[in-house]
Amino acid sequence: MLQIIRTEWLKVRSYRTFWVLLLLAVLSIPAANFIVAEITETIREQAQNKIPVNLYDFPIIWQSVSWINSFMTAVFGFPLLILVTNEFTYKTHRQNIIDGWERRDFVLAKLYWWLAFGVLALLTTMLTGTLLGLAYALHPFSFEDSRFLFYYFLQVEVSMGIALLIAVLVRRAGLAIVLYLAYIMLVDQLLVLIVKRKVGEIGGLLPMQAADELIPFPIIDKFIPDTNRYDDSVYLIMLLVYIALMIFLVFRRMLKTDY
Repeated sequence: MLQIIRTEWLKVRSYRTFWVLLLLAVLSIPAANFIVAEITETIREQAQNKIPVNLYDFPIIWQSVSWINSFMTAVFGFPLLILVTNEFTYKTHRQNIIDGWERRDFVLAKLYWWLAFGVLALLTTMLTGTLLGLAYALHPFSFEDSRFLFYYFLQVEVSMGIALLIAVLVRRAGLAIVLYLAYIMLVDQLLVLIVKRKVGEIGGLLPMQAADELIPFPIIDKFIPDTNRYDDSVYLIMLLVYIALMIFLVFRRMLKTDY
C-alpha cells in the first residue's frame, strides 16, 4: 500500500493543474460559507435581531454548512477526473502494469484518492463550521447535530464515485468532465422530477437526491416536516449501496477491459 501511495504522490507532486483544482475545491467551502454568514448576519442586524434563527449558531451550524456545501460537491470530482483520465491519456496505467502492479493496485490507488478527497472535504467543513461558529454563534460550541457532516461526507463520496466511474468508462478528460457536470447538474435532478411525478417518492432515492434528502434547508425541516419522504435510514442505506456499487463497477471495468 505504501508503494502505491508513494507512486501516486510522485505523479502529482509537480502537477500544477491538479493542485490548483484541489485548492479551489477546498477554498470553495470556507468562501461560500463566509459569504452566506456575512449576508445572514447583516440581515439580522438590519432586522435588529428580531429574526429568531441564526444559521451559524451552534448546533444548527453543522446542518447549515453541510447544506451550503451540498451545492458544491462536484468541485472535488474535478481533480479526481483529471488524475484518472490522465492515466489513460499518457498511458501511465500501462507503465504501472509493466512495473509490476496488478490491475487491482491501479484501482486501489484511485480509491485512495477518492477516500482522501472525501476526508479532506469533511475536515475542511468541520474547521469552517468551528471557526464561523466561534465568530457568529450565540451559544457555546456543540457537536449536536454533527451527523449532517457525515451525510455531507457521503454525498461527496457518491459525487466522486460518479466522477471515477465516468472517468474509467470514457477515459478522455474533456468528455468525462462534460458528462460528469451534465449528470450532477441536470440529469440527476431531471430524473428525480420525472420519477417523483410518475412513480412517487422513490425518485428521492436517486444518487445525488438521496443525500439532498438527508441535508434539508435548516429550520424548514423542523417547522414544515415532509411527511411523504422516507425515514433517514433509507436514504443513508441507499448512499452506502451506491458507493459499494460504484466501487464494484470500477473494479469490474478495469479488471475485465483490455488495456
